[in-house]
Amino acid sequence: MASEAWLCFSGVEVTNHARVYAYSQAGLAPVHASVRDCGCDGLVEVLGDDPYTLPAADDAPWYDPAEASSVDFAGFLVTSIEGLESAPVSRPVTNRLGAGAVIGRRRYGPRVITVDGVLIGRTSCAVDYGHRWLSSVLQGALSCGAGSCGGDDLEFMTCCPTAPAAPGDCCPGPCTAQTCGEGVFRTLRDVALTSEVRKVRSFTGCACCPGELREVTFTLTAGRPHALRPSVTVAETVGWPAETPDDECVQWSTDSGCLDEAGECAAQQPQPCPLDPFCPPPTLPSLPLPANPCLCEPFTRRQVCIEIPQSAAPIWADLVPLVELYAGSNLLRGIRIRFYPNPFGVSYEDLDPCAWCSEINVSYLPAASRLTLDGAGRTVLVQCPGRADTPAEGIVSGPQGQPLNWPVLECGIPYLVCVSADSTTVAADANVTLRTIVREV
Repeated sequence: MASEAWLCFSGVEVTNHARVYAYSQAGLAPVHASVRDCGCDGLVEVLGDDPYTLPAADDAPWYDPAEASSVDFAGFLVTSIEGLESAPVSRPVTNRLGAGAVIGRRRYGPRVITVDGVLIGRTSCAVDYGHRWLSSVLQGALSCGAGSCGGDDLEFMTCCPTAPAAPGDCCPGPCTAQTCGEGVFRTLRDVALTSEVRKVRSFTGCACCPGELREVTFTLTAGRPHALRPSVTVAETVGWPAETPDDECVQWSTDSGCLDEAGECAAQQPQPCPLDPFCPPPTLPSLPLPANPCLCEPFTRRQVCIEIPQSAAPIWADLVPLVELYAGSNLLRGIRIRFYPNPFGVSYEDLDPCAWCSEINVSYLPAASRLTLDGAGRTVLVQCPGRADTPAEGIVSGPQGQPLNWPVLECGIPYLVCVSADSTTVAADANVTLRTIVREV
């Protein structure tokens, strides 16, 4: 089960057992209550915090100099979390006319997360303040900004991380508490409060005893079912190779049967077995597909390829890419990103150029701007100097200008990611950064 010791919602720490225990020991718990340290050993070191003393000195998430009660609130202690272990899955089952049934496509539903816990404070006013603070934090970000208003990130731990007693205790070679704890952190996307922070009961001891323990419960729902591991940088700021004389040479063909790249790849596809020539199967009409009219194939391309190793993801999980493109001192046009399964680890020259499994096209990127393609959140953002992040789904498309299908890399095999662009627009300082994010269900 997931650890109850730490939760972070929309970038704000909601619960931290180590913090609550330290403040309770410092006198912020009711006089009739005894708070035990049942959290994770070494949590403070794993989070990279200094030892906790008091909310004002530590600038605790709920501390507000304008609210006197905030200094007497010890925090929210989670006692139970349900719904973080795995995503709910369902498949429709339709009975056959004869025996058996037809099992439909697998579908992952939203995660419903129920949280129970206790608000602890030295006074009843402090606990009431903590209740209002927690309700406010769980409303999510104050501004939707450039992203979706559908929800925020929920970060949690799958288990208690182990802080090293000495270098090399948890991993080969020197390591820190942070590196030892990296493997336990997960993130859920598009999470929102779907049931208010509701008081279940409270304990005040006696009529004259200050302080209160207030038991509360609330429900969160994650719109995206996958739990994401922290992103791993595969390659950072990789530049394109220098321009060669061949990049400037365009060989024209006057052969009427000459095919473009898409036509050549289509011609290589294996043809189905021939059926009765006197009774051909019915031909379905072609459905119209939206296309990006701004997508143009450049005369010459310059390309850089990056390898994703097999060790990037467990064989039972998949991963999604997080690609950052920096245009540099010149605009970029005709950007194309292709993902090639590469189980035998061969070089790009030895790969079948038609064997890519996913393609992302970007028609235009302004100079000095940065494009982020987030496969986990399925968002496209452009950051221009001096401006906020701007949604840029309109400049991104799939093969031949069709709608984009976000790549999902499966089967625990190596992949090769090749990024190319119009060679006449590639600046010397243009670069590519590739990160991967493992998804779990």
